[in-house]
Amino acid sequence: MWTLGEGEDEAALAWVAQLDAADGAAPVVRRLRQVVEAPDNRLSAPIAEAVLAAAELVAALHGYPHPAMPDAARRWVEAQPPRPDAPDLDALVGATQALDLVATSSELSEVWSERIGEARWRAGLDDLRMRLAAAGGMRRTHAGA
Repeated sequence: MWTLGEGEDEAALAWVAQLDAADGAAPVVRRLRQVVEAPDNRLSAPIAEAVLAAAELVAALHGYPHPAMPDAARRWVEAQPPRPDAPDLDALVGATQALDLVATSSELSEVWSERIGEARWRAGLDDLRMRLAAAGGMRRTHAGA
């Protein structure tokens, strides 16, 4: 979702800029959990942008970064300790749930629903959702296996 357009992801970039790599992934996971567990799941546009950034960071931490990830986000990810072999399912599930809230219950979704580029935005959400699913170790079954 890093390709929303010129100036469209300012809140996301500001949120990433305030992250301290020394704190690890805890603030990212905490942000996602706060949104998912909030009694009112209606997200303002800036909060939704930060949630998308957090979900992108979770995907990147699991080896599925967006190809257009901004330098600040890339530096943050590279500063994190290597991930264990097992995925952090809580982070992945939280990121997916938060992503679904952005898609269904946010001002950002309403804004994009009125734009010509809505299909591209929705495709970006789907791409992020698929990267999060792939990071969760989705196994493919083979016929006869």
